[in-house]
Amino acid sequence: MRHYPRDLTSHKWQITPEKLEPTDDTAKAFITPTDKFGKSTFQTTSEALVSDQNTNFYTDTNLRDQIYMECTSMARYALAKGKSVSADSIKNIEAFESYSPAEDGGEDSLQIRREIDITILIDTHNLLARLIEPATPQTVLLLDREQKNKTMLKFLGTISLVRQLMLVAIMSLVIFVALLSSPYINGNKLAQDVLSADGIEQLARLTFYIGAAGLGASFAALYKVNDYISKGTYEPTYQASYWIRFLLGIIAGLLLAILISEQSLQTDGILSKGVIRPLLAILGGFSADLLYTFLNKMVETFKSLFEGSTQSILDAKTLEAKSKLANLEVDVRMKLAQNLMEMQQKIGSETDPEQVKQQINDILNNLVKPK
Repeated sequence: MRHYPRDLTSHKWQITPEKLEPTDDTAKAFITPTDKFGKSTFQTTSEALVSDQNTNFYTDTNLRDQIYMECTSMARYALAKGKSVSADSIKNIEAFESYSPAEDGGEDSLQIRREIDITILIDTHNLLARLIEPATPQTVLLLDREQKNKTMLKFLGTISLVRQLMLVAIMSLVIFVALLSSPYINGNKLAQDVLSADGIEQLARLTFYIGAAGLGASFAALYKVNDYISKGTYEPTYQASYWIRFLLGIIAGLLLAILISEQSLQTDGILSKGVIRPLLAILGGFSADLLYTFLNKMVETFKSLFEGSTQSILDAKTLEAKSKLANLEVDVRMKLAQNLMEMQQKIGSETDPEQVKQQINDILNNLVKPK
């Protein structure tokens, strides 16, 4: 009996032997050796997609299977969003499905037919891709894959990156709250110079700042990735960039809390005593560009000490501006002389005075025209 698949993970994907030789690299990506008990460890295409270990599943999937799976995911996504999916699109997808009875009497095994011209499937793929915009086929397939992933941490997020960031955010929050409740952290001690403490107290302060920076960095990463997921434009290839930004945020938050004193930013008691440094750590974690701007300004300040005084720098810039104006004036005079010479060559005994007047007006307009 034929079963139409509602879930790709409930069917085995197989490669037709007569169409693809077992020695092919693509076939090797789907077949694994038997274990020590003689049980086949064959990994189906959908199982490979669902596995967290196979994050870059496109490299292990041939194009026909990839296009079919993306079409199936996009059709399911569009229907769930209430979009109008044509019956022809569903029929074109089903035309590439072939079922064979399972040996153990279970559900029929799903195969992708390879004798059909793939042009129909590609046209359907292009149509569905336009239908689900701004979402992308890669993101929709990833979300579909992650929905089938059986994990206890699924309640933390739809994709593995979100779950990982959520765990890091929870750990940062636990560190922040635990140390804030300890005797080593209070308003008076945080308002003091960071280097004034030593031993366990110094370690507690630095760990507290790292926890605060982790809160800011994880907040920024989760906010950004949530925006991409909600729009359906999340790119798994950029997963490493989130962790790079997170680490940069930790470093930035820690350095800002250490380098900037609370007295330099305290203004009329608006902020409570000891709040400045944790706030700097959170801000640095949220935006690593804050530390980059701060360090860049310090570099420019130190460079000015070696390159000359501020007045000499201003004099050099003034001289450069005067030189540019002089060159511009020479260019204007040369252009004016050229226009006058051209007009002189054209003036003759039969020249219309109105035409000469019009040429003079054009020259004057070019002179006063802003550039």
